[in-house]
Amino acid sequence: MRPLEAFEVLVEGIIELDFTGDCVPCDLLLTGDKSFPVLVNPRNQVLISASQYGEGRIVVISHEGYLNSPKFSLFLQNVIGWLKPSPEALVGIQERFKFLEKILSSNGIRTQSNAKFLDTFGVYCMDAYDDDQAEELVMFMKKGGGLLIAGQAWWWAQQNKSTKDILSFPGNKITSLAGIHFTSNYAATGVFSISEKMPLIPLMVKHGIDTSKDLKILLDGVTDFNIKTSGIPSALFVHGPLAFSVGLNDSYQSLLAAARYGKGRVVVTSHEAHLPCPQLKKFIFNAVSWLGTGKLGKVGVEPRLKALYDLLIQEKIECELTELVPSLSVYCCMSYSDHEAEQIHEFVAEGGGLLIGGQAWWWSYQNPGKNVIAEYPGNKILNKFGISILYDTVSSTNCESLFHCDESTRYHFRKALSQLHKHIGGKEELGSQLSSWMETLRKECTELVNVLDQDFPAFFSIHSQLVEIVSGSRIPRVDEKCPIHKDSKEAFLLSLSTKLYSSCPCGQTLKISHILPQPSLHPMNLQFNCTNTGPIVWRSTGLYISPTTTSVVTFHPSVAGKGLQVQIGCHSDDLHNAQQLFRAPVVVQIFPVNQEKMVISSLWGGLLYIIVPTDCLLGKVSITIEGAVQAPYFIHGKTSQSDWLQTIRHYPAPWAELATESIIFTVPSESVRSIENPVTLLSFWDKVMRGVCELAATPGPLQRQERVVADVQISCGWMHSGYPIMCHLASVKEMLDLNYIKAKGTWGVIHELGHNQQRYGWEIPPHTTEATCNLWSVYVHEEVIGIPRDKAHCALHPKERAKRIKKYMENGRRLEEWEVWTCLETYLQLQEGFGWKPFIQLFSDYQKMANIRKDNSDKMNLWAKLFSEQVKRNLVPFFQAWGWPIKDKVSQKLSSFPDWEENPVKGYI
Repeated sequence: MRPLEAFEVLVEGIIELDFTGDCVPCDLLLTGDKSFPVLVNPRNQVLISASQYGEGRIVVISHEGYLNSPKFSLFLQNVIGWLKPSPEALVGIQERFKFLEKILSSNGIRTQSNAKFLDTFGVYCMDAYDDDQAEELVMFMKKGGGLLIAGQAWWWAQQNKSTKDILSFPGNKITSLAGIHFTSNYAATGVFSISEKMPLIPLMVKHGIDTSKDLKILLDGVTDFNIKTSGIPSALFVHGPLAFSVGLNDSYQSLLAAARYGKGRVVVTSHEAHLPCPQLKKFIFNAVSWLGTGKLGKVGVEPRLKALYDLLIQEKIECELTELVPSLSVYCCMSYSDHEAEQIHEFVAEGGGLLIGGQAWWWSYQNPGKNVIAEYPGNKILNKFGISILYDTVSSTNCESLFHCDESTRYHFRKALSQLHKHIGGKEELGSQLSSWMETLRKECTELVNVLDQDFPAFFSIHSQLVEIVSGSRIPRVDEKCPIHKDSKEAFLLSLSTKLYSSCPCGQTLKISHILPQPSLHPMNLQFNCTNTGPIVWRSTGLYISPTTTSVVTFHPSVAGKGLQVQIGCHSDDLHNAQQLFRAPVVVQIFPVNQEKMVISSLWGGLLYIIVPTDCLLGKVSITIEGAVQAPYFIHGKTSQSDWLQTIRHYPAPWAELATESIIFTVPSESVRSIENPVTLLSFWDKVMRGVCELAATPGPLQRQERVVADVQISCGWMHSGYPIMCHLASVKEMLDLNYIKAKGTWGVIHELGHNQQRYGWEIPPHTTEATCNLWSVYVHEEVIGIPRDKAHCALHPKERAKRIKKYMENGRRLEEWEVWTCLETYLQLQEGFGWKPFIQLFSDYQKMANIRKDNSDKMNLWAKLFSEQVKRNLVPFFQAWGWPIKDKVSQKLSSFPDWEENPVKGYI
């Protein structure tokens, strides 16, 4: 039975429960994936909970006195009804619970009062103070029996303060296997209403378990904690109340973690290469020792971890290569398979130790669209224990030693989220500690938002509390006049609001301040070319979806599941790495076309696109769109200028697009409303793009139009290349103001278009990365716009060029200084000596080559050889003068060509 259904059965017909009286209950701590709260008091303390173990069920009440309380009569009957494996099952009851036996018997339930548990019982009702039959009771539950257990641990804790921790409390030796723990905390009493919905599990519960003792054992003698191996580790998400990080880097990402669960223990490494790693040898030995504390049996090692087995054998640790078998004390495995998941859960709960390692980023890459936390095989094992492996790789493998850190300063997801919740609610200031945790907390919260599993109460509770945080707060204003710092609560809310809105219906409750263009009342029918043999392409609809507006996009049924996607928004840069935000970090949302009718919405709104994948052959596709707003959209050669002037440029959407055969500009609508002659402007850009294609030796128009999108903030630089090219709003004049372009040029835009033409074969990174793209800027400015290179960019003034060359030569012609403008000089001198034709021919030739070596030296020799052959000159002295490592065999081969007498570098040597 699912937790939500179980909750409804347990509280059926009950409005409230009276906890007043002499009983002083304790707070219950819930862990794992099956336990759920039945009643939580106003102080956020769990007084009643339930769970499942194996085939059986358990209900835990926080004081035994309530089993003899008439106020609990109906509830106790519901409990026994839920716990019984069959209607005729015999209910065994400890002798002290006379009232419980009486109320059950009077309702026709077979009962037997007995001091001890008998295997003839179907349900057993007991207090939590005796563990003599703990193992029998665990097996009883495992095979399908029901257990009602009640008690409190605060008195026991007071009596055993000096010798035992709360895990040794008798009742916990039974209930902890099902993810429920009695704590030593007093719980508030009163008359408490039963929730209409299953209560949420509290984020923080004082459990009295000191992880410092565990850390002391795990880190004993560990000095070098820089975890460098051949593998790339994933970050670990430590979210369980009894889970803790063992190794945190300076970004608060966890690389090593541990947990207690039931009677057992778990240690997780973020890559399997850590397990036999020499640097971690001492830690691994400590971990195996800690995992096997108090247990008899060998250490089992999964056969694929032979290197770990060899390491343990060298240390004379008794172990064997084996799959999981019951006789083991510790089991070591990788996280790439879940075929043993149930056996591992049972093994750990009943006292076994688990050492497991692996990363999830490669699995995520291999399984696009799947949720890593919920679906990665290792997480199907680990989520229960309060640790998950994320697809994020770690930014640094240098771990901080947590043993010497005060527990209050150690990062833990639940602690950080609890503090943030109080801060957002105005109960706490944003301290430096929480501020430093914010980025990791944001990442972990947005990961968890993707998990909507009501059958995992711990995740569902955190998800619901994230919804509460966001729904109770107005989404912050963010723009150039009101920037937000990345480590602020406002940045957290921006990021989380976006994720929540895109993942669940709670988005409808979000408060956002927008003046929204009103959508059309009439459906719009459009046709799109959905044949695409090139790279993935966005097809513009000319429509805009307003923020939080629900729209409906209808496709022909035959199109569903063929790879098409619908996208709201084109400002695709993720700004999470920015120190300050001028907009939300992510504002684009994508929906796969998996059904005929799609209901879509976006928190931030945006222009609407149909994404057509590579090798799609669907041809013309008709689409009906409801709830959209028309945007200014001019297509050169298709849209009439009169329609543009009279209506189109005045359409209400805030973003506009101007498209021609090889390029599309996306800009604020206010930037286009004054354009009187878009035909002249776009005809000019046609010439520019033909120039780009000419130099690249690519047939025009381009197979996929380039896109240039203006944004209030981008992820890096003044502009950056890609699909789309992104630029700041200040650059719009370099795209739309024709008089400005003809006078000043448009270096930045062409520079980024040049980046998109760079190719692996002739690029020599990092040297040429910001250099050869400028060949297109020079070519287009001189050959198309008519602006000479020294006027197109100040860095190409003859005096500046001569100064750079001289400095490079005097510094010893070191390749580490051969970058950007200095690097460009090499290519400009070749162009000035031989023209553009050799470049165009070489770019064409490179497109036909295969198996070009990756090594920069090989690439430089290939370029020197091919260029020399193209111009029939021996250019070896020229390239050597620039510090290129020309090989003897290349020099010998080119020696048959005449020397380049006009070599411009001669004067500098």
